[in-house]
Amino acid sequence: MSDRPAIPIADMIDAIISAGTSETETFNCTWSGEICPIEGVMYLECSDNTRFRVAQKVTEWTEGKRSWQIIPSTDSTGEVSQVTLVSSESLASDTEAPDICELVGRVVQLGKRNSLVQFKIKRSDQKTLKLTLVNSRNLNLKLSQLLKVQAQRVGKTLQILSAVSVEETSVSSEETQVTSVSILPTGETSKKLPTSETPPPNDAALTALLEETQQSGWQLAPAVKRRDGWEWEAVLPRTGKRARVLIKGKKIKVYEYAPEVKEVVELGNTQEITIDEQENLNSRLIVRPLGAAKGIGASCFQVFIGPYEIVMDCGTRPKGYDPLPALDRLQNPNLLLITHAHQDHLGAVPVFHARFPAVRMICTPGTREIAHVMLQDCLKVQQMNEDSPELFDETDLERTLFRLETQPIGVDFEPLPGLKVRFINAGHIVGAACIFMQYGDRSLVYTGDYNTTSSRTTEGLKLADLPKADMLITESTYGADNHPNRKAQESALLEAIAEVVKNGGNVLVPAFALGRAQEIILAIRTSAVFHKLQIPIFVDGLVRAVTDVFRDNLTLLPQAVKNFAQQKQEPFFDPSSPSPVIPITSPKQRPLAMAKPSVIIASSGMLTGGPSIYYASTLLERENAAIFISGYTDEESPGRLLQNLNTGDTVTLEGKELNVRAQVRKFNLSAHADKVGLTQVIHRVNPQHLILIHGSHEALHELSRAGDLKEKYYIHIPSVGEEIVYGEAPEHLSARRIAQFDLPNEFEVNVEAEVEGAWIRIPEEIIETDPRWQMLAETGVLKAKWEGFHLKLSPLTQRDIVLEEAIASGEDCCAVCNFFRAGKCQSEESPLFSFSVDPTSKCLEFIRKGVVGETNEKPEDEEENYAEEDEEMDDFYLLPEDEN
Repeated sequence: MSDRPAIPIADMIDAIISAGTSETETFNCTWSGEICPIEGVMYLECSDNTRFRVAQKVTEWTEGKRSWQIIPSTDSTGEVSQVTLVSSESLASDTEAPDICELVGRVVQLGKRNSLVQFKIKRSDQKTLKLTLVNSRNLNLKLSQLLKVQAQRVGKTLQILSAVSVEETSVSSEETQVTSVSILPTGETSKKLPTSETPPPNDAALTALLEETQQSGWQLAPAVKRRDGWEWEAVLPRTGKRARVLIKGKKIKVYEYAPEVKEVVELGNTQEITIDEQENLNSRLIVRPLGAAKGIGASCFQVFIGPYEIVMDCGTRPKGYDPLPALDRLQNPNLLLITHAHQDHLGAVPVFHARFPAVRMICTPGTREIAHVMLQDCLKVQQMNEDSPELFDETDLERTLFRLETQPIGVDFEPLPGLKVRFINAGHIVGAACIFMQYGDRSLVYTGDYNTTSSRTTEGLKLADLPKADMLITESTYGADNHPNRKAQESALLEAIAEVVKNGGNVLVPAFALGRAQEIILAIRTSAVFHKLQIPIFVDGLVRAVTDVFRDNLTLLPQAVKNFAQQKQEPFFDPSSPSPVIPITSPKQRPLAMAKPSVIIASSGMLTGGPSIYYASTLLERENAAIFISGYTDEESPGRLLQNLNTGDTVTLEGKELNVRAQVRKFNLSAHADKVGLTQVIHRVNPQHLILIHGSHEALHELSRAGDLKEKYYIHIPSVGEEIVYGEAPEHLSARRIAQFDLPNEFEVNVEAEVEGAWIRIPEEIIETDPRWQMLAETGVLKAKWEGFHLKLSPLTQRDIVLEEAIASGEDCCAVCNFFRAGKCQSEESPLFSFSVDPTSKCLEFIRKGVVGETNEKPEDEEENYAEEDEEMDDFYLLPEDEN
């Protein structure tokens, strides 16, 4: 897109506020087009053929396209209803420039989710304007802000490209100087700079942008202080182009975001795509897990959609061995999308970038901010642990973080031609997002990790935000469980902590450094009980660094935390509060944290490493101490082991044998959805293919059996490398079950009455094509049952006939055994236990129904029993156990 011709200085009012004036005066709207009279009404027809009615009469005008200075009028939906022509001039060139509107105005009204913004624009000696603009970039705007705005006409609306906060600083008694600070999209972050810091070199950043891009007019967001340098996000308002600048000493780096592209995709350099090939592309959707299949860790998914190969997440496994996903299976990836900053979803991104340096990587702004801490910690663990392979080095990490692009939550973007992507708030941790992806006729939702319940640090996933999709890839961490009430669990945890410290003890809360730890800190900071107790809360390990990110990026947190910060100034670390929150900055300070009654929040949450091991090895042997587990623990983790111990048991931590005297309890503050939340999300997306990942064997299979999921969707529990192709049913499904998805459930029949009875005539196409009819007609015998005014027909299978004959024989056999249920033996003493058995057989554990040993259970309908057995044998979702 070419640069718009410069606006003459005479047409632009200087952004200077006179003494005693509260509003800035500036407005300029320049569109190109030509006057077009239609049935006596004048219209301004723009270059894209969009017409706007001209408000005033135009007696004379110059024909042809011209550059027009106009004043638009907008309605409540943001559409321009009419325009007032001010002046015009010939176009400077044949190149069409975007239609731009520039203004300085005050926000007087905000639409839902900031989608529409109404500005009041005061002009010297002229009528005050009120314009409603579309906030297409999801900028974080607030009422009463005075902003310098640049918007572009898109169709009949004015869509905001950039918004700059205007700060009014007194310079003299005669005038006020105006300075500008960019407003970033919602979720973009900036750090409050200490006054003692050396000011960031903004001029050097602008110079670097000019030299690198050969374009002027870049606007910088506030500088972010990185470990040994400064970083800026930048935007070129007239085009919407984005870039990033990093200055470390004398080293300057510039990265330009790839522009969004809207043209139709073309494949091949010389060959044209046939209609059939394009149709195949429009319907192509294949998913292949490269990690987190039949387990948790190394989340990574290869998706072929349309002409593209997309990678979603690239994490590591927590164990030292085989930490990476199956990246060797990647062919020629076009894009990497990242859901959130937990290491099992993010930890291998530097490895991916080293292998595919030209591939764009995109996440939310919150995820990128946290990634700086999480990936640095990942590198530190690799370097310190001899058992951990070194996956990447400092250079790989720096390159990855610098090239990691961001897109806000809730806004559609097009990273590749024809590919629509949207990040949806996942409610798991700060910055976490589900991914919606669409190309042609096919669509997909990948949830990453999510929670439908809000926590203190993030709002829960809203079902209304989820679109329908052809495929759904969903985590299943708690697919076998239902969570207790979260608030009740939090209250119970606080009460348990208070009870221990009141009695002079210490409490260790091993917590996930990202999300859980900050949630517990906020719970304690806002608790009236702890205000009275005045007990110190010590924070140690990775928790400190992550909490610093939260503290410096409050815009990422819920409104309640922002309000608390405004009242208390410091929402997390506050040594001056009644119950001070104190970071441990050195291992030498750790013994002091346990010298007096205290609460210690330390990583890691499963006691697999970090300072929590140090504290646990001391506190476990104290009778007045407690260790309170706050969430998920892996089956093989020390945290899970501790939960199963009793007072007096012995346990070995880090090679040290300990005698357990402390109290150990588990509280459920999970950041994952439970079975109810998972099924709600599944039904909301309503996919044809449901792919269950990121869960234990029990959780995956329990979720697959929940409710009517198996009746409505193709359910897949894939292994690493296994392909799921849209439209192809899983191999385990029988022809009858597939027919339930593909064939109609209802059809019309004819009843033909005769003297001695009646015939029910089935349509010929059902008899010939529906495999369900084959089973129904297997024996030629049907059972009929009235259900109200409905007649239900069921097949009498060969198995039913054998069962009836066995019962009628009067012999002792499995058919009349007390332990015979759903076609299987339920006697744990029998060698046939859990196996399907012949109703005419008999074993030594036989007990006839109705005699000694009979249970209190109500007798079950044998017809239903065998129906259930058919389901289990033929159609129910069962997969072989993992080979390992």
